[in-house]
Amino acid sequence: MLFRKLNYNKKYIIMKMNSKCKYLLLVVLFIAGFGSGLKAQSDLEINRIFDKYGKQKGSVMVEMSKEMLEGYDFTFYKSIVISNNKEAGDFARRCLQTDQSGAKKVKQVVTNGKTSSVYLQLPKKGKYNRLILFNEKSVPELKMTLIYIESEKDSEEIMKLILKKK
Repeated sequence: MLFRKLNYNKKYIIMKMNSKCKYLLLVVLFIAGFGSGLKAQSDLEINRIFDKYGKQKGSVMVEMSKEMLEGYDFTFYKSIVISNNKEAGDFARRCLQTDQSGAKKVKQVVTNGKTSSVYLQLPKKGKYNRLILFNEKSVPELKMTLIYIESEKDSEEIMKLILKKK
């Protein structure tokens, strides 16, 4: 009887250890996968916009990695929409000014002396093309949108995909 109880406890301990190991492995894999997404635009000044305004009231931030973007052929997507915050638009323009060095301006619209829309094709990072899209409109309300995309496709193909999916 004592042997059976001891044997049962041993199996229970091994099962508990296995479930803890599985849990630990899942946590490590999640952190490793999440960490790779964090590196995506970390070398860019626009990263400060996501950090500063991403969790503020009046902001909507979306971040997706390859698994969620299969239909678009993107490897990374991050966007933020900020409403009724003039300071955020000015801050974004300053960050974009820094990031556009070495980048190709695909399109730029200037309204009343301020950049209201810009599409930047950044230098490749490894095998990935990188694109920044910025837009600020004031009618009917002040709204700024910033999008960062990484893809193996070039910027023209990315823009076609974006416009086609609308």
